[in-house]
Amino acid sequence: MQFRLQAGRTQNGAMEQVLPGISPPPRSPMHPKTILATLALLTAVLFYLTHNRTGLPRVGGKGPIGFILTALRSIMSYEELLNEGWQKFGGKPFILPTMAGQLIVLGPENLDLVRTSDDSVINQPIVVHKLFQLAHTMNSRQMAFPYHATVVRTDLTRAISSFIPEIVEETQLAMAEAFSPKSGEKSVVVPLFKTVLHFSARIVTRAMISTTLCRNEVYLREIIRFAETVVPYSQILRWFPKAFRPPIYFLLSSLFGGSKAPIKTLLPHLKRLLAEREQHIERNPRTICDFLIDHAPSEEIANPELLAMRVLHLNFGSVHSLSAVGTFAIFHLATLSAFELDDIRRELIDALESEGGFSKSSLSKMCKLDSTLRETARFYRLAFAGLPRFLVKPATLADGTVIPAGYNIAFPLKRIHYDATVYPNPEKFEWFRFSNLREEDGSGAKHQFTTVGKDLLLFGLGRHACPGRFFASMELKILLSHLLLHYDVSLADGAKEVPKPTVFSSNTIPSLSARAVITPRLGQAGQKFRAV
Repeated sequence: MQFRLQAGRTQNGAMEQVLPGISPPPRSPMHPKTILATLALLTAVLFYLTHNRTGLPRVGGKGPIGFILTALRSIMSYEELLNEGWQKFGGKPFILPTMAGQLIVLGPENLDLVRTSDDSVINQPIVVHKLFQLAHTMNSRQMAFPYHATVVRTDLTRAISSFIPEIVEETQLAMAEAFSPKSGEKSVVVPLFKTVLHFSARIVTRAMISTTLCRNEVYLREIIRFAETVVPYSQILRWFPKAFRPPIYFLLSSLFGGSKAPIKTLLPHLKRLLAEREQHIERNPRTICDFLIDHAPSEEIANPELLAMRVLHLNFGSVHSLSAVGTFAIFHLATLSAFELDDIRRELIDALESEGGFSKSSLSKMCKLDSTLRETARFYRLAFAGLPRFLVKPATLADGTVIPAGYNIAFPLKRIHYDATVYPNPEKFEWFRFSNLREEDGSGAKHQFTTVGKDLLLFGLGRHACPGRFFASMELKILLSHLLLHYDVSLADGAKEVPKPTVFSSNTIPSLSARAVITPRLGQAGQKFRAV
């Protein structure tokens, strides 16, 4: 059968050929009304995202185009914009355009407003859910049923002493493996942040699940990847409308990893724990997973995948903060003189010898190490804007300004942590800033690493202060004290200054490429202190 091509003429006069009996493809020029409707919709969306209902000034360019350009700039210059707004508006509240919408930046005079308010007006769970895009990176149950926070605040904090032997042993083993020089060499050179990430994942997993998975390199890689990706994934997801977020997360997690791989590895171990629970088998020592199972609702016991996600949530929070603070502290340790390092070491040895080894009591006597950790938190901040909250209802600021409901608020951490009236010479990293203050004030608790207050916001403020800070402090002190007593640390290639942090949007982490030289202190550190 032969087909005869017929010629037809297009609207612009050009000839086209079509098969007889088959209609040509429909024309798809957009109708003028369709174009106008699309433009109207885009204009309405842009107006909604940029419309200022507060009366507050806005940093950056004017109009919708200025908003967009400033929001794009915030990806790599977030703190610069915060500083610009602070200077331009004299420390008064202002709006910062971001890729996720408008953020109202408040000054320290409004900290009491956030500290004393409850979630019915100034809400924390909503903003955490949005910041970390939990519906995608984890699941919506994390904030709807936050029983894991109760576990950390009660069971875990009360049981810190019982975890110390586990953490000490795992820290010693992990460092011995990572820092053993090759035959004929005195030192090893390691990518520091990556190495501390591995240590953090390993010791957190030891506390979470015991030895079952903490030395499983496949699982450690999976939970490290999960911890590393939650923050950038959530940042990127917030740049897009809600309808686009599921496919974007699917694409990101398929390419770079997400929760599926670690959950698959974790599930058999959780199922075994649940089976042992059914058989009334007592576990000693108990793990964080045991505590979670004690508090888990029936639907999560029936569906271990939900329980596994709860474990990943706690892993993420612990590994992320532990590795960042620990790495920044070690970078600075590497810049100290031998005299300064020996001063810290003497205090560590005195604390351990006075208590017979690692314990809550000996850790509490490590004042200079504690000061180092608090100064690290002050100096680096880990985020440029802190204490984020969502206004469920209108809120009245300290100057009488009323902010309508529906806005996100936060505080510029550098303006708080670098306040010269509180911290003399704030641009300088001073190791013993807080241990000296403890001696001057005669107050042990006021200047501790775990103490929350309006002058340092690493762990938040008020009723939503981080419940895991006491456990994190224990882990960090064990990790850093063992490192100091048994190893010398210096920066690679003879560097004398701490490498610049890596910045992405509102977050900062230690340099991803910087390396450290680790040399065992053979015969100098004495016995390996045990836990008591």
